[in-house]
Amino acid sequence: MEYTNRHLIEVNCAFQFPSETTEWDSTFFGMFYEQIKNDGFSEREERKGVQIKFDTSIKNSVSPPLTSEIEDVVIFKNNIKGIAIAMGKNKVSFHFIKDYSNWNNFVTTVIKPYSEIYKKLGLGNGMRQCSVIYLNKFIKPVNETLADYFKIITPINAEFGIENVTNIQRVVTNNSSLLVAKLNSQVLQNGYNINFECGAINNNVQGMFNNDWVFQANQTHDPIRSFFESIITEKLRLEL
Repeated sequence: MEYTNRHLIEVNCAFQFPSETTEWDSTFFGMFYEQIKNDGFSEREERKGVQIKFDTSIKNSVSPPLTSEIEDVVIFKNNIKGIAIAMGKNKVSFHFIKDYSNWNNFVTTVIKPYSEIYKKLGLGNGMRQCSVIYLNKFIKPVNETLADYFKIITPINAEFGIENVTNIQRVVTNNSSLLVAKLNSQVLQNGYNINFECGAINNNVQGMFNNDWVFQANQTHDPIRSFFESIITEKLRLEL
């Protein structure tokens, strides 16, 4: 069955390099941008932040929060094509944020060409981890239940009231992948607002060292469709 993808708000494919051999420098942001700016990437967004942690080892006293810097990330956006590339120390990710058609198009027009540019900078060495995530957004009436649409939800008897907030995550591992499903739902004025992620993380060691990124991305992506199909009900399937 082919779906319209009208509920998709993002598809992303991310690569991380825990044993990167090239020393990171912030000048890589500019070097990468010079290579892609003529492809319609007219917007750059730099994200900085501070991670705050509380020291819980000190009992019965108020301890000051511990802070640590989060590595800078720059997001390059092509708003016309609805694609984005996020880049940071030892990581790069490719995003389709509107008008997603199919996986093969994503691979050939985004992942393959721009991963090659990233590699030409001397980045992306050593062990490589890959993840692929589909993010869907649904709005459903409150007179129905989440279990009408998702098999990972256990129905709650209506006599108890409306399920205002729901957060659930399921993680399944096999020989080649770690499969992840996340559902976050909250009742707002227009009904159930549901964000549903379904994806996979590649844990095939051989694939991690193979220099063919497309091969690894395809290997990561392969089980997602059948995993998604196993989670949703026929009622939701007919609406997709």
